[in-house]
Amino acid sequence: MPNHRTSVASAVRRGRNANEAAFGQSEAQAREAFARGRALRAGGNLEHAIGEFRFAVKLDPESLDAYQLLGLSLRDFGDLREAVRMFRTAATLAPDSASVRMNLGVALFELGKFFAASRTDEPLKMLNEAVELTPKPYAKALYNLGNVHYALGDHANAAHAYREAIAAENPPPVAHRNLGNALARRGDLPGAIAAYRSAVRHGDSTVAAFHDLGAALLRGKEPAEAEAAFRAAVAERPTDGESWRGVGIALAMRGEYEPAREAFETALARRGGSFPEVTFDLGRLYVAMEQPEKAVAQFARAIQESPNGNGTAYFHLSRVYVMLRQYHEAVRALRDLIAAGHDTARAHYELGIAQMQCEPPYIAEASFRTAIDKANDTYPEAWHRFGRVLMRQNKLEQAISAFRKAIEQANGELPEAHKDLGQALYRRSEFKAADEALNTAIRHERNTGRLMSPFRWELEDDFALRLRQAACVYDVGDEAEAPLESGEWSVKVEIEN
Repeated sequence: MPNHRTSVASAVRRGRNANEAAFGQSEAQAREAFARGRALRAGGNLEHAIGEFRFAVKLDPESLDAYQLLGLSLRDFGDLREAVRMFRTAATLAPDSASVRMNLGVALFELGKFFAASRTDEPLKMLNEAVELTPKPYAKALYNLGNVHYALGDHANAAHAYREAIAAENPPPVAHRNLGNALARRGDLPGAIAAYRSAVRHGDSTVAAFHDLGAALLRGKEPAEAEAAFRAAVAERPTDGESWRGVGIALAMRGEYEPAREAFETALARRGGSFPEVTFDLGRLYVAMEQPEKAVAQFARAIQESPNGNGTAYFHLSRVYVMLRQYHEAVRALRDLIAAGHDTARAHYELGIAQMQCEPPYIAEASFRTAIDKANDTYPEAWHRFGRVLMRQNKLEQAISAFRKAIEQANGELPEAHKDLGQALYRRSEFKAADEALNTAIRHERNTGRLMSPFRWELEDDFALRLRQAACVYDVGDEAEAPLESGEWSVKVEIEN
């Protein structure tokens, strides 16, 4: 009869061996599921890859790489909340892992971009911890840190983080472009242009890099180089409407109006015929080409396409109506602008100019007073026009005061105001002061050949500030991303259609 103790020990050993065998089998299945998930993910089959990674972490709840790739696959699939959960689990498994901290920070940042209620300081905290956890500069974490600062409007710290990322080992090439954007936002155009060019040199020769370079060159009044950058962008992607718009603006700034028109028409076609900003650009182009009737049609269409989004089109429409002597239409356009919510100093100033042409002077006077009030008393052009309508009403003393305010606020660079002041002083018999004011205006006309500035194509802020910021990057580690060696985890993967 067998010894009872021996039987118990044997049973324990058999149980232990069975558990070890089951655990080994479970671990092998987890590795196979992970391998299948990686292959499916590489083939673009995210839905089935997610299923395999979920199976892998169910079989092996401590598989850090599986949680990382499951989180990244969920993010790519559009389920950011679930991705954050996976990255949090990974952070619990590896609290000292810099890459895990970074991935969690990026996922939280992206979640906050889409859901305002999810915006917290945690992304900055996670990314700073990722940087501190590495003995040498961590390029991806520093780059992502720059993106978070940039999104928060802290362009100085963003630029600092991008520079540190660029100085580190293996920086993302797009760090140069994002540095350019941060510098452009700070007004450092030479630095921005240099950064964009560096981005192209380091491999970021994308549509976005050429577009941002072109935009900066336009702001820097270098239209020829800007055109070359935008043409490089459309060579990469002929359907890029904004870059075709950049080509048109660069040509217009050089006075090449017919080629500019062709570029704008191409931009419109690339957007299926609806591109309010380009429609507006065509209106400005027809003004420059002295075709006001066509300009009216374009500005009216731009307003129709985007009634609340293009206030500048109303201003230009009113000015073209004035050119055509259709003054009441000009007044109506500006009143429509104010009614649409653009109740600004400039709107009331432009309204006053139109009203001077067709309505009693006291009506224009009220508009200029409103413009000055909305500009906190500092609006030299409005003071000048205000003085003119006061002169029409024989309010001589007030007119002189208004002209002097205009000249003072413009630092003397408003020759028409000098001319009007001189005429007002003559009417008050202050001949010496009047001669001095008129001589100032005459000297300006002699030096420039005109009192009024000629038409010049100016870059609109909406284009100059529409920069293309490169997205954040994740880090799943060399082990998770490395190709499988021959014979390793040999698994047949069938991708379902």
